[in-house]
Amino acid sequence: MYLGISAYNHESAAAIVSNNGILLDFSREETLSRVKCDRSFPKRSINKLLRDCHCTFDDISKVIFYERPLSSYLHPLVVAAKHFPASRALIANQLRNFTLSSTRVYSDVLSLDSRLQGKLIYCDHHLAHTLNALTYSAKQSNVCSIVVDGFGDRSTASISLIHSPSDVLELWCLQYPCSLGLFYTAITDYLGFAVNEGEYKVMGLAAYGNFSESYSKLFNQLLFWNDSLKTVCCDLKFFNYHISPLISYSELLADSLGPSRNHFETLDPSSAEFQRYADIAFAAQSTLENVLVSIFEYAYSLCQTNHFVFSGGVAMNSASLRRLASLPFVDSIVVPPSPGDAGSSIGAAMYGFIRASLPSAHSSLSLVTPSLFPTRSDQSHQHDALSLLLERHFYRLADDLESSLLLLSRLIREDHIIGIVYGDSETGPRALGHRSLICNGQSHTAVQRLNSLIKKRSLFRPTAPAMKHETAQSHYVLHQELMPVYSSMSATALANSDFAKSLPTTHVDQTARLQIVENGSLLDKILDNLRLYNISIIANSSLNLSGDPTCGDLVDGLMVCARSPLRYLLTDFGLYQKRAD
Repeated sequence: MYLGISAYNHESAAAIVSNNGILLDFSREETLSRVKCDRSFPKRSINKLLRDCHCTFDDISKVIFYERPLSSYLHPLVVAAKHFPASRALIANQLRNFTLSSTRVYSDVLSLDSRLQGKLIYCDHHLAHTLNALTYSAKQSNVCSIVVDGFGDRSTASISLIHSPSDVLELWCLQYPCSLGLFYTAITDYLGFAVNEGEYKVMGLAAYGNFSESYSKLFNQLLFWNDSLKTVCCDLKFFNYHISPLISYSELLADSLGPSRNHFETLDPSSAEFQRYADIAFAAQSTLENVLVSIFEYAYSLCQTNHFVFSGGVAMNSASLRRLASLPFVDSIVVPPSPGDAGSSIGAAMYGFIRASLPSAHSSLSLVTPSLFPTRSDQSHQHDALSLLLERHFYRLADDLESSLLLLSRLIREDHIIGIVYGDSETGPRALGHRSLICNGQSHTAVQRLNSLIKKRSLFRPTAPAMKHETAQSHYVLHQELMPVYSSMSATALANSDFAKSLPTTHVDQTARLQIVENGSLLDKILDNLRLYNISIIANSSLNLSGDPTCGDLVDGLMVCARSPLRYLLTDFGLYQKRAD
C-alpha cells in the first residue's frame, strides 16, 4: 500500500492507495483535530487510515510526500533575499520556523514507526496535483493538465501533457513570486477575510459587484498575460506576500483602492462600503478569469488536446469554470473534489503506486476512478459509547434507513432542517450529502433559518442547491464540458427559468453552485421521496457551525446539535430528534 501525505503549508491530509491503484481512504487532519485549516503533520489521519483499512506500517510500501521540502523552503528565501532589507521580517520568520517547515517531514514520518525507515520518497508538488485530478478522470491519455495555486516547490502554475499516468511531461511553468493564487489571496486579505480560507467569500462577494473601469484597469496592470513572452506578469509593488509574513498586499494597493476592510467588522450588504468592496471583488474575479483563459489558450496551443484536468487551489474557484468551459477548444474539464493541497495527498499516493508499477507497466496505466465518498467511517464503536447520551438527550424517531427517509421527507416539507452524519464522508471540502445540513431548497424560510440560525453565514453567501440531473437540465444552463464537475458541487450554473431564478439558493447574479446528485446516492433517495411533495431541489450545506471544520463523525454531529438550534440528525443508526431542554 502507498501512503500519501500533505502537510505544513495550507491544509494537512493523508490518503492510502492499494497495490492495485485504488484509493482506499482519505482524511483531512482538520476533521479529526477540529482545528480549521490544520496544517500540522497528519498523525491522526494516518492512524485513522491504518485502523479503518485494517493494515499496519508493515503493509506500507512507500510513504510519499506531496512536495520537495528543500525546494519549497528555499525558493521563498531566495526571492526574499533579492528584496532585502524590505524582506527582513520574512527572512527572519522563515529561518526561525525552519524546524516547523516541511523539511522536518523525514523525522515526523520516522516518529510514526521505525518500520518506515527508508520508505519516504518525494513527489513534485504540481505532479501530485495532476495525479489527484487524473484519478477522477475517465480519460487518462492525451490529456492536458493545468495546475494553478499559490506556490508549490518552485512553481505557481504549470501546464503538462499527460501521455499516460506514468508519462506526464511538463511543458510550461510560472515561477514564484508571480502567482495567481497569491494575487487572489492578497485581495482576500485586503477585503478583510482570512488568508488561505476566505477566498471563496471573495468569489461570493464578486457576484454583487459592478464593473469599475478604475479597478479593472488597475488589476489588469498588476496581473496579466504577456502574449509575446508566453507568461504571466505581475507587478510586485502592489504585493507584500513575498517580503512580509504578516500582510499580503502593499500600501500602494491600499492607496490605489482605498482603505482596506477591518476583518473584525461584519460585512453587511446594507453597509456604506459594501458596494466598493463588491466592485473590487468583481474586478479581482474578472482579472483572475482573464489570465486563466490565456493559460488555457496557451495550454491548448502546446498540447493540442480538447480534454483538460484542472487542479490546485485556484481550481476551487467554481465561478471561473463556466467561462473556461465556453472556450471553443474545450471538450471536457475535470476538477477533482479536493483540488487543493489536501487532495494532493491522493496524487502523492498515486505517484507511489505508479512509480512502483513502472517496471511491469504497459504504455499506460489505468487508475481506478474512485467514489466521491472514499473516507471510511465505521461509527459503531461511537454509537455504543454514546448510547446513554443519545437516550438522555435524543428521541430515536426511526431505526432503519427507509423509515428514516420517509419521515425525513415529511420534516423537510414542514421546513425543518436536517443534519446528516451517514456512511463514508466526502473526499473534498464540499459536503455532498453525507456530512450535510439540508432543507427544502424551494423554501425561503427554511434556507434563511439554515443560514442565519445554524450556520451563521455572511448574508452575501448563498447556499448550494442539490438536485437530480433532469431538474438541473430543466432549470439551468449546463455545460456538457463540466458534467463530471457538477456532481462534486465544483462549478456554478446560470439559472434559465423563472422557477430557478426565484429560488433562495440562486445568487444575486442568477447563478448557483449546484450539485447534481449521483444516482443511488443518499441525496438521490431523499429527492425520490420528496417528489410526493413537489420538492425537486434541496439546499445543501456542510454540517458545521461557522468557523468550524466540517463534521467528521457522530460525535461532531451531536456537538452541532448541542451548540445550535438543529433538532434532527440522520445517522447510520436511524433518525434522531433532540429533546427539548
